[in-house]
Amino acid sequence: MKLFDLTGRVAIVTGSTQGIGRGIAENLAAAGAPVVVTSRSQEDCDRVAAEINARHADASGYGAPCDVAHADSIRARHPGHPETRPRARPTVKDS
Repeated sequence: MKLFDLTGRVAIVTGSTQGIGRGIAENLAAAGAPVVVTSRSQEDCDRVAAEINARHADASGYGAPCDVAHADSIRARHPGHPETRPRARPTVKDS
């Protein structure tokens, strides 16, 4: 049973390739949200997105590298990125 339903709402989680951010991304995917997995490494983002997609049949996660220490990197991905606008809710900053 889902505690809440996020079907159709894109979740952006920074720092989501490990630790707490990874756990948050997994749970948002379990609630039905497509998850944007972000970290500085494209390889790590893609790996975690694939693992989330394999565990959650309804998930459609994808990896998007982003370094939250650099404004240009953030502007390129959050929340006005064409693939997520205007459905990017919730956004979780864990990094």
